[in-house]
Amino acid sequence: MARQDPHFRLRLPEDLKSRIEDAAARNRRTMTSEIIARLESTFSREDVPADVKGIIDEFVHQLITSLDKKTSR
Repeated sequence: MARQDPHFRLRLPEDLKSRIEDAAARNRRTMTSEIIARLESTFSREDVPADVKGIIDEFVHQLITSLDKKTSR
């Protein structure tokens, strides 16, 4: 991301900010890079049929929940 890219302020709940910080550290990225990667991944799924998207979303949710439980031990 270049310095001349637009900037904006964003308010996040503290727990979400902590989750992003943790994910960024695990993925060896800055918080900005982590947020961009996650936003871009949501746009790449827009062409997926709704029923398939629902299955993917549920799988990802269960995977993240499982990983969060394992890393918090």
